Amino acid sequence: HDELAGLRFFAFESGHEGGQPASDAALINAFLDSYPGDFPANARAGVRLTRSGVSDKFEVQLRSRNDQFGLMFEGDLRVTIEGEYTFWTASDDGSRLYLDGRLVVKNDGQHGNVEETGKLTLAPGKHALRVTFFDQDGGEELAVSWQGPGFRKQQIPAGVLSHLGQSMRPTGAIEFTVDEAKAGKGRTYFQQYGCANCHGLPDNGPALMAAFRLRNFAELKSPVSGCLADQPAGEAANYQLSPEQRAAIRQTLANRASLEQPLAPAQQVQHTLARLNCFACHYREADGGPIEERRAYFTSIGEADLGDEGRLPPHLSGVGAKLNPGWLKQLLTTGTKVRPYMATRMPVFGEQNVAQLAGQFAKADGGDHPDRPVLASLEDAKFGRKLVGATGLSCIACHNFGGFKSLGIPAMSLTEMTKRLRKEWFHQYLVNPFALRPGTRMPSFWPDRQAANTEILGGNTDRQIDAVWAFLSRDPESSPPDGLIQGRQEIIADNEAVIYRHFIEGAGSRAIGVGYPEKANLAWDANQLRLALIWQGPFIDAAKHRTGRGEGYQGPLGYNVVKFAEGPPLAVLAEAGSPWPKESGNAAGFRMRGYQFDEQMRPMFRFEFKGVQVTDYPVAIVGAIDANFKRTLTFTSRQPPSDLWFRAATGSDIIQTADGAWTVDGRMKLKFPVAPGAAVARKLNTQTELLVPVTFTNGRAEIVQEIVW
Repeated sequence: HDELAGLRFFAFESGHEGGQPASDAALINAFLDSYPGDFPANARAGVRLTRSGVSDKFEVQLRSRNDQFGLMFEGDLRVTIEGEYTFWTASDDGSRLYLDGRLVVKNDGQHGNVEETGKLTLAPGKHALRVTFFDQDGGEELAVSWQGPGFRKQQIPAGVLSHLGQSMRPTGAIEFTVDEAKAGKGRTYFQQYGCANCHGLPDNGPALMAAFRLRNFAELKSPVSGCLADQPAGEAANYQLSPEQRAAIRQTLANRASLEQPLAPAQQVQHTLARLNCFACHYREADGGPIEERRAYFTSIGEADLGDEGRLPPHLSGVGAKLNPGWLKQLLTTGTKVRPYMATRMPVFGEQNVAQLAGQFAKADGGDHPDRPVLASLEDAKFGRKLVGATGLSCIACHNFGGFKSLGIPAMSLTEMTKRLRKEWFHQYLVNPFALRPGTRMPSFWPDRQAANTEILGGNTDRQIDAVWAFLSRDPESSPPDGLIQGRQEIIADNEAVIYRHFIEGAGSRAIGVGYPEKANLAWDANQLRLALIWQGPFIDAAKHRTGRGEGYQGPLGYNVVKFAEGPPLAVLAEAGSPWPKESGNAAGFRMRGYQFDEQMRPMFRFEFKGVQVTDYPVAIVGAIDANFKRTLTFTSRQPPSDLWFRAATGSDIIQTADGAWTVDGRMKLKFPVAPGAAVARKLNTQTELLVPVTFTNGRAEIVQEIVW
């Protein structure tokens, strides 16, 4: 089957006539979910197929009439980066979205234009996509969107959609029949040329003995005759050997005793590379590489001029000390694609042929020992982000960054580096790229181990490289370097804080975004009365909400986005092990009491819970690299409730450090300077919660929380 662009679509309509009732959501979706494959015209009573074809968009214009109709789209969705993806369908009436047979978005029922969402983690490759839609009456609308690593919410583009077309048969093709005369002649040749010496026959086939017997290696006396002769003649097979191949075989025969000896790792590697003809494209040490006649077939994709480095396959010298064995094994057995500029693609040889090669490379090249651990802190990773960005060493000028394109030529993505490379090789390469990759266009920012940028980490070469590694090892796509993201209508806080009240992704429909001049930002959820998001750098892009009807949610424009858990910020717990309540907002007894500003227009959020008046006052504090927050929560009550707790954070791993601070999942640090020993971490199921007791004195309590991330 041929892969074709776009998705297959099927349009169908209710078979009822006139004023008779049409199929509702349950009927149509049940039909779509239960019937495999294409739709015959009489597939289900009450529903009939009216149109089918191919479309690169999810659009209702494919309908056959305005009411009582349905659509189905199916094909493949191509994903290039592993990670969590979010999908939306917005429809009037019902719709569903499936991936690999799994229901991801359920938007059933008769309603106006309603948007529903779902999330799942996808691996690189193609995933079976299916979208169903029906319209009862009234308006008819359908939009299908997604968001993933490196890109914000957008309609699914045509470039990632495809389907399989029908296989083609040549015009006038005829079935194969055996010509008995040719078969008889073939039988004679099969025996005459000794084919039976190597090739077997089916169990029920005729017993054909070779006209001559092949000698084994021990019996060979002349390695320059027979098939190894410069011009094979007589019964000798002519394998069209090149002079180099013939010389290599003769050399092996001259040292045939060595064939009984076990191969060293380097020899095992060399043997496998020769057997699979890897040397046709790659060179290793002094062997292999594309010959001059083949070099013209290796080309680049796009207009960027990367020279031979952008079109020729990489050399394999020292590759066992360069690549992580796990990644190298994946490359060999299932294939990967990290060079978007290279047109040539490497074949996959199968695990049974090359699974052992990764380990052999490591042993042969001295890469069979663990890397030196990088003991880098959260602050070190921030320095690494600074170095990678436009105001540091500007690595993004040439390298892609996950889903973000570079500012110039499209070199390999930085987000893949720590997955692919060994730390020791990475360190050596940055110090002297030309020694490990002769001819590379990669400049050295640490020539002779002297840092070109002396402002960051005091110009210490080892600390700077470790900082870059630490940044790329964490979750780099959640914090793109400076210079990659450009807002179309960026809201900027200059001398005082600015407020943006709108639909903010992750903070709800009543979000209050606050941008501070120090370049730390937050979004406060006025539905759940909680701090929902914090991030650093640019505040927010208002272009979406200032274009057309301004529909949808807008996410932060900056980097280092931290999401706090949904749910109520305060709770009265009867016992230490009581679960944190899920109900929040008005339903849980919370009441929003507005907010007021200080002299720098910084808001103080006010709300009430169980007779307690609460003020939440976050202030941005300038840090060594990025700004942080100092958050003061003040509680007043005439009759304070006992056992009132504040939930400061949630995470998979919350650990208290020697200085009394708490680290959350290794990316955020919380301090409580007023009462450093008050916070308590508790683990319920797979989640850890950091709780702080609200302790009243004369009807008043205060919690000061410093947030560093």
